[in-house]
Amino acid sequence: MVLFFENKQDYNFDFATASLAYLTRYPNPYAKHVLSIDTLDRYIDSTGQLVSTRVIVKTGRLPKFIKPFMGGTNLNSWIIEKTVINPQNNTLVSYTSNVDHTRFVRVEEFLKYKGDDCAGVTVVESKVRFSSNLIGLKSKIEQWSHQRFSTNIEKTRKGLDYVMNRLKQQRQRHVSYPGIGGLE
Repeated sequence: MVLFFENKQDYNFDFATASLAYLTRYPNPYAKHVLSIDTLDRYIDSTGQLVSTRVIVKTGRLPKFIKPFMGGTNLNSWIIEKTVINPQNNTLVSYTSNVDHTRFVRVEEFLKYKGDDCAGVTVVESKVRFSSNLIGLKSKIEQWSHQRFSTNIEKTRKGLDYVMNRLKQQRQRHVSYPGIGGLE
């Protein structure tokens, strides 16, 4: 059985702020589990879209029932992230997936940001797929992963909101004090 988690969140920020916040979301106080993020490739394609590929290293805790199979309860996980930002139609689509520990569980996240600049809102739709190939523990692993993701989604929202507010404050300082402090 493969489990899915679907979610929709509105942010009261324009698309430019929301998409920049997505690309710069780490570090933030709600993502202490993120150890590093590195850009592997970034370019503007022939249609004017920004295309990025990054690798993210995160740390986490495994459930106790899986410890005998993995050799511990703490582990680092390598995540690949592919993002395409289309500034003409105010969309960002992203795909992330772990590239290691896939026998234990594969977590694939599909995101779509859609900005409505007239309303000053960006809507984020997410769909996450949890699949395991570990015979005998497949459904238990998928259920544990789904439950953990469901409880951690609030930290993700708070982290993104934190970054968007920080960007908004930086812009306000720049507008309030143009030419001061090297912000021109």
